[in-house]
Amino acid sequence: MSAPATTPATTPGTAPAARPLSSALAAGVGLLLAMDVAGAIISLSAGLSPTLLDALGPQARLSAPIPMMIAQVLLVIGATRRHRGVAVPASVLLVIAGVLAFMSGFYDGGYAADLTAGQRVFQIALVTAHLGVGVLAGFRLVRLLRR
Repeated sequence: MSAPATTPATTPGTAPAARPLSSALAAGVGLLLAMDVAGAIISLSAGLSPTLLDALGPQARLSAPIPMMIAQVLLVIGATRRHRGVAVPASVLLVIAGVLAFMSGFYDGGYAADLTAGQRVFQIALVTAHLGVGVLAGFRLVRLLRR
């Protein structure tokens, strides 16, 4: 006699794949925060910014400003909730934040800044990570809208 098949434990209204996606989204924002801090330290050590707060401010070239970092943390908390009334708008805003992070470099001079090759590679990786989190939030949004 064979053992009964087991299925992953789910709560009502939560698909088994929702948890890995939520975990990936949270990990993505965690990666962004780590990259932002690293970028600020690079900016400070390279003389691109006079202080750490400037390196994390509106003129940051290798990190997101502190308010954006706080917003991303709050939005990922909301986007990973089971309650659709919170998760849907938070996911939408995370998608928009990813696009805005990419677009802002065209308008604030970030892409025209005089950076070394290594700094430019870091900037590209950071912007790509922002877009990646936006894509993950988009997948989360689609999943939420299908339930």
